[in-house]
Formats: sequence, structure tokens, C-alpha cells
Amino acid sequence: MNNDTLIVIPIRMASSRLPGKPLIDINGKTMVAHVWEKAILSKCGDVIVACCDKEARDYLNKKNIPYVMTKKKLNSGTDRVYSAMNALLKKKLYKYIINLQGDVPNISPKIIKKLTLIIKQKSVAMATLVSKIKDPKFINDKNIVKAAITKHLKFNKALYFSRSPIPYGSNEFFEHIGIYAYKINTLKRFVNLKMGQLEKIESLEQLRALENGIDIIVGKVNKAPYSIDTLKDLKFFLKNELIK
Repeated sequence: MNNDTLIVIPIRMASSRLPGKPLIDINGKTMVAHVWEKAILSKCGDVIVACCDKEARDYLNKKNIPYVMTKKKLNSGTDRVYSAMNALLKKKLYKYIINLQGDVPNISPKIIKKLTLIIKQKSVAMATLVSKIKDPKFINDKNIVKAAITKHLKFNKALYFSRSPIPYGSNEFFEHIGIYAYKINTLKRFVNLKMGQLEKIESLEQLRALENGIDIIVGKVNKAPYSIDTLKDLKFFLKNELIK
């Protein structure tokens, strides 16, 4: 276990597209329990859930899952991660923060480990992951965020993220996986930046980093975890038995 790394899973019961999402049952376990277990299995660091609802808090207490209560009115999951981190820094000093979304119940621990290894490189301030889109029908899906990347030294670097197919004319597209890693000072800087114009247009907060000169280093993985954002996503996930 890496004692210098904190994995934070931000959750919120008041999801507009799928209310109560964190506590939805998937094969006998809640969604947040699946994600928490995958984070524990990665053995990358301490794992905490950042929540803001009494119902979620009561459940986490019952299951002995570590959590931090945050304010309900925060702008994003990243702000919730930052709030949880600050609460824990009073007890323990961390160098690296992993923002693991609470709606990817079939995420592989290997993916979390890969991202953790990248952020621990000296030259990396912020990192994320992508996977090659294999099914053409997802290329024009606005709910699948695409990433334009370029080779940068021994890594790949993000040039832009969009809901549109980018780069134009390419025969290869990459899906962005919503898991981020930060060095602690980068996360502090990020949450204190004003929302950028491109971020507003695309509704993608990672563009705030690019607009302010923060490089996002990108790792590639073979298969993206399935993100459950809507009831339709959930039905597809269960029908296709995407988790055992």
C-alpha cells in the first residue's frame, strides 16, 4: 500500500439523470461498494468516499466504508475531492490524489494502478487515461468524450477534449476515461482557477487545466470501464453482465 497516495471517490445522491445512483444495487452490492472494492484491490493508497447526503453517509457507516462529509453545494466532483482531501490533510500528508468516479463499477484495479504510476513521474503534474474507440457508433456520441493526444517525450499529452469527434479526419479516436490523478499542489491550483470559456462550451472541466497551461499526461488502456450515467446505461450494464 502506498501511504503517499489518496484515492477519493466522490458521490452524490441527487444525480439529475439517475437519482440515487451510488446506492443502486448491482448484483447484490451497491455501485459505490463495487468502486470502493476495486480501489482497495489496486493497493495504490488510502481510499475514501466523499459524500454529501445523509442516506449515503448512513449506508457507508453501516458497511464500514471510510468517508468524508462535504458540503452539498459544490460545483463539481473535483471540488468534492478537494474538500475531502483538505479534511484528511489535517491527519496525514499526501503527495498524490486520485479522483475516481463513483459510477464505474467494473473498473479494473490495474487501470487505477497504471494512472498512479504515471502521476508519480517527476515531470507529471496531472494525468488521466484514454482507450481506443473500437465501435464506430460511439464516435459521434456526445456522451462519449473524445481526446486528441500527441506523443510527448515518453508519454502522451492531451491537446484537447471534446464531445465531437476529434481530430477531424482521423481514422483513430480515443475515449476519455473519467479518472484523474494530481500532484497535490496541482489540484490546489486547479480548483482555485476560474471556469474557462472552452470548459463552458464543452461542459468538460478538464479543459480548465489546458486553458491555464496545465499539461495533462495521458495513459492508454485497452478497454474503458463502463460508466453508468442513466437508467438506459444501467439496463445495458445488467443485461450484458458487465460485472460478475
